Amino acid sequence: MQLADDKKIRLMYRVEPGCLGPQGADHIEDFCRYANKHIKSPYYGQFLFLPRFDKQKDERQYSVKNRNLSRVQAKAYLNHFEIDIDTFEEQLDELLTKAIDLYFKR
Repeated sequence: MQLADDKKIRLMYRVEPGCLGPQGADHIEDFCRYANKHIKSPYYGQFLFLPRFDKQKDERQYSVKNRNLSRVQAKAYLNHFEIDIDTFEEQLDELLTKAIDLYFKR
């Protein structure tokens, strides 16, 4: 199934340096580039991984057409594709964990 880019839900995922261990701050920017290249987005969305240096910014930010969505709005959007937002986020967290392991094994 194809979906125009402007109709896709975009998830900006801010990754905390601590996820990469004690030296995470030294690796976080390179890891985010790695994750953006190697973690494939689903047909209905786009992932963007960025370092989370500012704890006041949300870890996850959903948007469509450059318009930020609340969690309720993101849930409704994903429900259109019969996708549960909690399951979606859990699966993405698992992909991120695998990407971290692969990043350090290179």
